[in-house]
Amino acid sequence: MLNFALFALITSITPGPNNSMLMASGLRFGIRRTLPHLLGINLGFGFMFLCVGSILPLLPKGTIEVLEYVAMALLIYIAIKIATASTNFHDEKADDRPWGFFQAAAFQWINPKGLMMAFAGATSFGLDNVTGAAIFTIANMVCGTWIFAGSYMRGFLIDNPLRTRILYVSLALIMVLSIVL
Repeated sequence: MLNFALFALITSITPGPNNSMLMASGLRFGIRRTLPHLLGINLGFGFMFLCVGSILPLLPKGTIEVLEYVAMALLIYIAIKIATASTNFHDEKADDRPWGFFQAAAFQWINPKGLMMAFAGATSFGLDNVTGAAIFTIANMVCGTWIFAGSYMRGFLIDNPLRTRILYVSLALIMVLSIVL
């Protein structure tokens, strides 16, 4: 079980779509407004882990490939939204708000890194799904460090649009690279 806990911790803290979005949201909206996004990731991933071992094998042939293409398209769209986000922290539009709990929870089902983590975790360690989901839900709390990093960087970036754009583009590139790696 310790091996699985280390796997869950390492795969949860390393860069990927969830962590890139959390950092960008922490930077743009702060810690408090990004917490529903974090909770959506934690509980959404835990639920997905519970289901992945029993639901996905029952899907018709080709469904997983279709989901992969939908996931790639959505990740590219989100990466573009992050890369082109406003660098003016004082210019918040009505439609400019952080992801909520349900958006983040639903995203786990098409997050390539998350799906890989669930497949690997469910098949490699011999744990039951409930134990695995519980361990991953706890381990995913470390994703919150990305919110703190983004929020902390706000003071450094608030009056420097160029640095902010460089960070946004870097986070977007990490998301796109997660598709091909």
